[in-house]
Amino acid sequence: MRTGHALALVLAGLPALRCGRGPGAEPPPAITAEQARVLEFWERFREATARRIGRDCVAAAGLYRKALELDPRHEDSLYYLGQCQRELGQPVGARRSFERLIEVNPHSGRGHLALGALFASPDPAEPLDLARAEEQFRLAHGINGEETGPMVRLAEVLIVDGRTEEARRWLEDAARTNPKSVEATALAACLAWDAGDPARARAFAAKAREAARAEAPVKGVLSEGDRKPGGAAGRGAAPPLENPMGRMLFGEALAAARDAARREGAPPDLVGPCRAVARVRAEHARRAAPPSAVTR
Repeated sequence: MRTGHALALVLAGLPALRCGRGPGAEPPPAITAEQARVLEFWERFREATARRIGRDCVAAAGLYRKALELDPRHEDSLYYLGQCQRELGQPVGARRSFERLIEVNPHSGRGHLALGALFASPDPAEPLDLARAEEQFRLAHGINGEETGPMVRLAEVLIVDGRTEEARRWLEDAARTNPKSVEATALAACLAWDAGDPARARAFAAKAREAARAEAPVKGVLSEGDRKPGGAAGRGAAPPLENPMGRMLFGEALAAARDAARREGAPPDLVGPCRAVARVRAEHARRAAPPSAVTR
């Protein structure tokens, strides 16, 4: 069978076969209904993962739902179903999947981060609920304090909400934790520039330039059940998302800053990225939705 890990689980539950007996040996017992359910679950889950990696979110979502019929509390299935639903333009369904995930495991950092990312999306078709996004990012940070993804996403929300001083502190903390974070250093540079501190702005712009050339992504969240890889649980984990933080509110502006920072011989550009951040900030502030934006 394709599901070697699941098969091992089933075989582990079978009594040892008697060796050294001829044709009269007793046949091995049939697998139990529970063992068959485990095999079927992993078949569905692994097929869903293959479809997701192949960018077929419609098929993947259907298979994750089928897997959840057999194990309604499986965290990877809930998480990736929600991500597929986001890709399919189904924010209400995605929110329900992520909320179910943190109901199953309130300490799921990736669940809180995913829910926060849903409420702090740059996509006009999705809600922009600053209060709920802030709540989820703070919870994610409280669970995985060493991860800079929730810190940067929280700072984005604070910038849009006009709390730039608090946002600056979060960004500078993130930059200290992960000096290779282009997102943290570039946004910190823009806030310093807006605050009338060009020396500090240039210092963070130089750090953003170094980070952009290092090609190091901001750390987001762990995978299966928020466990570190290794052991049986690590072998059963699905491949992580390319960007667990979701699309950032200032993602396009930061992409331009990253491209500018990679240009050899050019001085760090502050005016262009900072103007782009200010423009995007105004756009998001206009579309910020009240907490009831996503109906239950």
